[in-house]
Amino acid sequence: MLIWKADTRKIDALAFSPDGRALAVGGAHLACRLIDATTGEQLWRVPGKQPFSLSLAFARDGSVVCKCGPLSIRSATNGSEVRKCGNWCQAFALSQDSRHAFVADAKFQDIVRRYDLATGDPRREVELEAGKIKRIAASPDGKLVAVLGCRRFHLLTTNKLEVVGSEAHRALSNGSFALRFSPCGRTLVYTAGRTLFVWDTARAREVAKVEPDTKQFMDAAFTPCGQRLITVSKDGETRVWETATWTCERTFAWAIGSLRAVAVSPDGTRAAAAGDESRVVVWDLDV
Repeated sequence: MLIWKADTRKIDALAFSPDGRALAVGGAHLACRLIDATTGEQLWRVPGKQPFSLSLAFARDGSVVCKCGPLSIRSATNGSEVRKCGNWCQAFALSQDSRHAFVADAKFQDIVRRYDLATGDPRREVELEAGKIKRIAASPDGKLVAVLGCRRFHLLTTNKLEVVGSEAHRALSNGSFALRFSPCGRTLVYTAGRTLFVWDTARAREVAKVEPDTKQFMDAAFTPCGQRLITVSKDGETRVWETATWTCERTFAWAIGSLRAVAVSPDGTRAAAAGDESRVVVWDLDV
């Protein structure tokens, strides 16, 4: 286990590079800080224009995609900007093949646009009654995209952005949320306050929910095999859930304050978590 001071402000987004050697960090007024995932050494840093990040990703070619006003594609080598998409990115997700980005980029409207990531051109859009959008996730099989706002959750098709499922929860107004597809794409989880909702994507409906005695869930990440889900919450604890029964197998208390972000390396050997105290913990997975 390693713990580093990764920045000076709250961290709310983490992403491992495709080879697992680098870790991207985002947060309050921080678009991205790229660090060596083994030593914690800073490789480059780009300031942000928003008080939160929540969205951060690597494209297949290793470039970093982050929020810097618009959606910004950055060189993994030095952080220089390669391309922009849209006007004002609230949240985004990349398609599995990195050809498209699904972006909430209308500041006062619930609009999601699909962009061609190679050109930065918009291809399709949909306006939803989601409330302010905080999270977007794209399914690994390329068929679905999920959108989570402060009023409603929506499940849409990727090609036409047609709504195939939707649900409202009063607890969504409480703040930050987790939103993830399983590696196979057949399961989706999202959170509202202290509740973790589990959806069957084929049937587009809720099939389970978890309500542990904890503070708000802030983020979640599946292991590559899909058999475990790792969550972090405001109580500072990291929990490992067995996805066949949704029982908590292990709990970690890293003593680095309230946690807001979690990520699992592509090979499933390591995980990282971070939060309010700007420190990042990286540990070996044995699940």
